[in-house]
Amino acid sequence: MFRVQPGQFEVSPSKDPGVARRVRWVLLVSTVVLVLLALFLAIRFLVVRAQVSALALETARTEAQAAATTIDVALLRAQTLAVAIGDDLAAGSLAYAEVPERLQALLAAEPELDGVAVTCEPFACDPNLRLTQVYAFRDANQGLGLLEGATYDYTLPPQDDLGAPATGWYYDPIREGAQWSEPFLATGAAKVLIEYGTPFARLDPADPAPAGLVTVDFSTQGMRRLMANLELGGRGYGFIVTADGTFLSHPDIRFVARRSIFDPASGYDAAVQAAVRRALAGEMVELAQPDAVTGREAWFFLVPLESNGGVVGVVIDAADMAPPAEATLRNLVALGLTLGGLMVLLTALVVRVEHGGRRELWLLALVFTGVCVGLIGLTWRLSALTRDQASLALTSPATVERMVERYREGLHGDEQPFVVPTGIELTALQFPTPTTVTINALIWQRYADTIPEEVERGFALSQTIGELLPIEEAARVREGDGELIVWRVGIVLQQRFDPLRFPFDTRAVEVWLQPAELDENVMLTPDLEAYPLLRPSALPGVGEAIWLNQWELENSYFTLREGHEGASLGLSRRADRLPPPELFFTLTLQRQVVGPFIAYLLPGMVTLVLVFAFLMSDRQISDRQDLVAALSYAAALFFVIALAHTALRENVAAIGITYLEHLYLLLYLIVVAVIFDAFLLVRAPNLPLITYGDHLLPKLLYWPFCAFAMLVSTLVIFV
Repeated sequence: MFRVQPGQFEVSPSKDPGVARRVRWVLLVSTVVLVLLALFLAIRFLVVRAQVSALALETARTEAQAAATTIDVALLRAQTLAVAIGDDLAAGSLAYAEVPERLQALLAAEPELDGVAVTCEPFACDPNLRLTQVYAFRDANQGLGLLEGATYDYTLPPQDDLGAPATGWYYDPIREGAQWSEPFLATGAAKVLIEYGTPFARLDPADPAPAGLVTVDFSTQGMRRLMANLELGGRGYGFIVTADGTFLSHPDIRFVARRSIFDPASGYDAAVQAAVRRALAGEMVELAQPDAVTGREAWFFLVPLESNGGVVGVVIDAADMAPPAEATLRNLVALGLTLGGLMVLLTALVVRVEHGGRRELWLLALVFTGVCVGLIGLTWRLSALTRDQASLALTSPATVERMVERYREGLHGDEQPFVVPTGIELTALQFPTPTTVTINALIWQRYADTIPEEVERGFALSQTIGELLPIEEAARVREGDGELIVWRVGIVLQQRFDPLRFPFDTRAVEVWLQPAELDENVMLTPDLEAYPLLRPSALPGVGEAIWLNQWELENSYFTLREGHEGASLGLSRRADRLPPPELFFTLTLQRQVVGPFIAYLLPGMVTLVLVFAFLMSDRQISDRQDLVAALSYAAALFFVIALAHTALRENVAAIGITYLEHLYLLLYLIVVAVIFDAFLLVRAPNLPLITYGDHLLPKLLYWPFCAFAMLVSTLVIFV
């Protein structure tokens, strides 16, 4: 039998000082290399982050200046055109009878103008008419219309009464001179306008009183289209305010012409308001400040307008100025690995591990294990913090409008899509299988009166599988200039969940909404105005009663994704046009890790401890009977491991190997290694692996090997 005499195989300090000295030099050089590497990685991370932020800031700054320049050019062009008409009227080269034709021709040639009008003082243009006016305008379908004759007395002073007609657009310029008006609801045109008015002189030079007013109009809808074309990332937007702070353009349509940025109800804090005042005074302002619209950290760029004294504002989300989440994770993990290796080397230097003392080796093994465990936890945390959540979420109507305008620009000829705002409210949610979700929801759509009756109302859910659950119409009501239809939906949808990172996996429940109409060009957009809060973390579109065991609701949001070229279904019109962007509603959920840790991680960790306890036991395996006992112990451990692993596979229903399963694969390997070690103890007791330090190496390397293996597994899965 194999017997170990006391002190026979004690680990003693190295007797060769040359070897110890060389080992120490290797440790010192490695430490210096890791220090330099850590400095390099840290500096590179900071430099790249600064470069990305600087590029994003410069892009936003350029967009703000370009938008201001575009608006100034358009407004100055409108002023020039208005003055030219007034000069021709005053000189007599343009007769009043020719005004309708002139205004229509001008409007047809200037697509940025929404309307042009010539309005006269009482009896100044026609001695038989007290009030005369000619107004050429664009209708809702971008066609040209003409109104002749006044519908109300525009010469009256402006009044604050709610039912009084808006007359400030005429009354103020006639008495004060040419100017841009504040945005107002034009009584005759029934739309919100910003208007430039310039008086024109009478034919008789001796009469200094103005004969009337030439006005050119910009609708706030045109302003919104202009701001929608800005390249501001997924969550950026733009706004325009007048000289007194009234909104000409804003993502929330309720702000336009009705609210000032200086009102407390606007949501903008004192710092933003002070910055806007500086911009109104003629200064270009940049400000880092939380945004009232998105509730996130953002940068504001404010550029003054020379034409009307207003301000163009551009807001870019701070998250859009950071490097991609995956690159950030890789850089931070690389830095963490370098610092972890540096900590191990410093420990080896401090305890002088080159002398090979037992206590020093155990301390180094403990530090190495702790560093690996710490790096595993750090990777988990960094992965959660840098996960790119809801990066494409639509959180403002401006972003939606920008995408609609871009789609329109890609269509052929005069073809225009029928835009249908669509909303959803989830009321119940369940995961019947690992690849499906059952939802109960309310889905609604708004159909404008301009959409023909022959266009089929409704939506389609292409992910439906199995038996179709009820989809029933709940309400159909008139609302404004359109119709609102609400459906109740209960349906099973196929999903693509990836449990690779179990138990740190997430699930993205996606509802793909498509128009029921197949032939006409219908584009579904999110009805963002129906939600009080649009921040993904506020869970818009998710009922408060929804609760799922072992899952935490994280974000919900809409996205518009590029349409894919599918089958034409035999419809020639469908085959010839660009497919519209497709509407998705997404709810992301994060698995709660406490349950899986207790059910699957804890048995694995206990098994690791039991195997280590077996290695550390003083019992010597010296004969066949002892070997059989060791094999029986290993078989019992294997049964526990296999049982827990099988339960995990059945619960997750993964096709591949999930993250937590790597622990069980490691346990299988450890059990095999223990059996192999037991055979060596009996069959080859004189091997250095067995004799060194009284079977020290397997004990010493056990926890470092396990921790390092799980660290490698973590890096492969998460990084």
